[in-house]
Amino acid sequence: MRNESRATVGAAPLTTQLDCETAALLRQVLLPILEAATDWSALAGALARKGYALTFRSGRMVIVQSETGRPLSTGRGLGMPLSVLAARLGRPALRLSRDGSSAELHA
Repeated sequence: MRNESRATVGAAPLTTQLDCETAALLRQVLLPILEAATDWSALAGALARKGYALTFRSGRMVIVQSETGRPLSTGRGLGMPLSVLAARLGRPALRLSRDGSSAELHA
């Protein structure tokens, strides 16, 4: 995997650039979870069981590795933008972080 910035807001990268094979494999694993989710809590639980977590940065949904917190992809990068999920699952209840630009799902 290359570490070039992919999606950025200001100077902070949201995710890293994945090679096409890694991106395809990640999409293959995560997209069915995003498509099957019935609510935000179920989505977070399903991702956690696979070793991933959901966070929000600069208004975008970001999938991260649970152990490292390393950002992998945005929802749009997986083919499931936040707007599509919010239309289906409702608006997520978020807890804003102190930095003012990131948030976590509120349980």
